[in-house]
Amino acid sequence: MMNKKMIAFVVAVLCYSAVLAVAFCFIGYKAACDSMENAAPTAIPQTFYATISDIQGNTLKVTGMDVNDINFRGEFSFSVAEETKITWRYTDISMEDLDVGDSVSITFTGEILETYPAGIQQVVAVQLLDDEI
Repeated sequence: MMNKKMIAFVVAVLCYSAVLAVAFCFIGYKAACDSMENAAPTAIPQTFYATISDIQGNTLKVTGMDVNDINFRGEFSFSVAEETKITWRYTDISMEDLDVGDSVSITFTGEILETYPAGIQQVVAVQLLDDEI
């Protein structure tokens, strides 16, 4: 009689342990998924080539060149922030050195807004590609 009670007790403890293990597994899985969804996305810089079509203060409108991926061949607009690096041949230049018709490369990390022209956020760098300033 004692052995049957002992076996029943061991089986009950094992079943309870198995249920707890499965429950904690699901709780851990859910916590990991929530953590990944809430994590800040890694900002991967992207660069494309364009021709400046308009300059209004610190806002540039550009047209993507045919050498770009098809997603970067349209019209884009973005603001040049104070921290945006503007260079020509590895030398810092200013917004005043840029003119309509200049070829540039634009490096950004933010999203592209689905507007017309497409709005680029978080422009990191604008590089003048022309031979002369």
